[in-house]
Amino acid sequence: MYSIVNKSIYLFKVSETRSLPVYIATQDYTPEPDDIESISLEQGQIVEVLDKKNAASWLIRTKARPPKSGWVPGSYFESPTEYYKQRKSTRELINRDLNLTEEQEAIMKRDQVYHDLLRSEEEFVNELRTVVDTYVKALDDTGIPEEVKANKNELMMNLKQLHNFHANIMLKGLQYYSDDPNKVGQTFTRLSRDFDLHIQFHHNLPHVQELLKDKTISDFLQVCKATGMML
Repeated sequence: MYSIVNKSIYLFKVSETRSLPVYIATQDYTPEPDDIESISLEQGQIVEVLDKKNAASWLIRTKARPPKSGWVPGSYFESPTEYYKQRKSTRELINRDLNLTEEQEAIMKRDQVYHDLLRSEEEFVNELRTVVDTYVKALDDTGIPEEVKANKNELMMNLKQLHNFHANIMLKGLQYYSDDPNKVGQTFTRLSRDFDLHIQFHHNLPHVQELLKDKTISDFLQVCKATGMML
């Protein structure tokens, strides 16, 4: 008979259709000896969250090979961005009183560069999401003007694909390897062909800019911007 964890994981795998959120343990966690459904964690350990409906207990999966799954209180986790932001603040306070070695300074600078990269990617994903929610979804509305409808595909460009790539692949890769920045470069190399989406975007951009000179199209998009249309 399946345990509670095995049942949850089975149901999750059946319905898994999107990438998993990544979090980092902010402190060590050791479950009670008789709690067979929970697992222990170390501070800084990266996990994928399978279920976080109940803040008191999240179902998580570790990066270890083979991965382990189990329940851990949600209060033990932070997003990679928040985790590294706190580490930066802590190190800045420590540096006022301690003289770091060259190696320690190099590690600190590397972590800061990684944090800046992760934060920039999250901001870019948020901007893409705003564009998709405000404009692209509005173009799917059946009541849009005929002039807009006739050029809908051109106006949409490949913004949905760009958002999906950065939100569900690029950002997740950066988060997943946040405990091993040396592998961040591998993420860029492995996904190099996916960056062709940006080439496609810039190739089509001049044509779209010409379309935006049409008053009907321009007015429609201005209305979307003013109302924050979310369809």
